[in-house]
Amino acid sequence: MLIFGYPLAKNLNFNFIEKIENLQNDQISCFFYDEKIIQKAKNENLDFAIFIQNKNEIFLSNAFEAKFLIFKDEKLAKFASEVAEFYLFDSKILMMVENFDDLEKAYDLRVDGVILKDFIKNYKVFK
Repeated sequence: MLIFGYPLAKNLNFNFIEKIENLQNDQISCFFYDEKIIQKAKNENLDFAIFIQNKNEIFLSNAFEAKFLIFKDEKLAKFASEVAEFYLFDSKILMMVENFDDLEKAYDLRVDGVILKDFIKNYKVFK
């Protein structure tokens, strides 16, 4: 299981962005599904993560090579993990957590890992 944000774990640099000009190559740019930002990230070979809000975004974000799909909704995360197993997704399914008290829940959801909400720089809440 991937665990991002735990002090002893090797961590990547996750940064929430809202504008295309905030894409950078020294971070995992995290944003809500936006095809203009996705296209620019792909053109520049940048790693990015999508905050998933519906089922269509699961399929599209994986097809457009998002490195991570981040979920707040447990039912949507469970659905994504089932789809990812069937279609052999390259994108990793991450459940956003408030703390690391219940990692077994992530196992039960069959997600690839968890990410601490406070670990994502400049994070804005899901709409």
